[in-house]
Parts: sequence; structure tokens; C-alpha cells
Amino acid sequence: MMKILRAAGFWTRFVAFLLDLLIIGMSSRIFFHLVWPSGLDTTALKSFILVNALFPGIWGSLYFVLMTKYWGQTLGKMIMGIRVVSKDGSPLNWTTAILREVVGRILAQLLGSYLGYLVCAFHPRKQGLTDIIGDTYVVYTKGEKGKAIEIPAQSVIS
Repeated sequence: MMKILRAAGFWTRFVAFLLDLLIIGMSSRIFFHLVWPSGLDTTALKSFILVNALFPGIWGSLYFVLMTKYWGQTLGKMIMGIRVVSKDGSPLNWTTAILREVVGRILAQLLGSYLGYLVCAFHPRKQGLTDIIGDTYVVYTKGEKGKAIEIPAQSVIS
């Protein structure tokens, strides 16, 4: 038996992604202001700049992987009313979350100017490169908008 879900389109996903980037940026700034000492010498400043440049990427990767694995959605997706589901309807596992959120995002960005994300706008089932790599869909949690897709009935979506 199959279950009909509605695939989220490019613009809804784009807004969710921007919200997630805002959350990652703000939380990484807050983290550094709370834990970094106020008096910095030159050596510490160089270390601070290096760590400050790397931290949002590391924190962002952890944020996307952990939120997707445990809740099927990031805070941005929650706000936009969308979530990630596997193509076969099974719960998301670690391999799927890591492939989708780390490998897929790196490849999407390497295509230049986030061209890998634009695939979603033209794909017949509204899958982006991250979805294709992770064998997932991004679907609306409620409502009738979006392109209808079928997945097995054992889906974790209520």
C-alpha cells in the first residue's frame, strides 16, 4: 500500500535553508561570545579567526545531520512546515542523514553558486541533489499544496 505525500518546491525549501543559515550563524556567534575570553593577544587572535572561520561549517554540518536524523527536519523546515522522508518510507538512518546533509551539500556547493540546489526547481519529483544522493524527499507536513508523490505506507509521517 502506498501513501501520497506532497513534495515541497524550491522556494519553500530555499526559505527554510536561509532560516537555517541564520540560526547557524547566530548560534555560532553567541557561542564564541560566551566562551572566548575578552582580552586577546596576537597569537590568540589568529587562532580565534581560524576557529571562527571553521566553526560555522562544522557546527552547521552537525546541526543539519543531527536535526535531520532525529527529527526529520531542521528548525527552518519546522517553521516552513516541511520535513525529510526516505524514498522507501523507512525512518532516516545515519547513512542517509550523513549522505544527504554532508556529502550532498558539499557536492551541491561544488557545482558552483549552489547550482546543485536548483535541481529541485526542475526535477519532476522536486528532489534536489541532496535528496537524490540520500534517496529522500522533502515533503509538506500538512496541506494539499505541492506535487503528489507516493511512498510506501510504513512512512514515519503521521
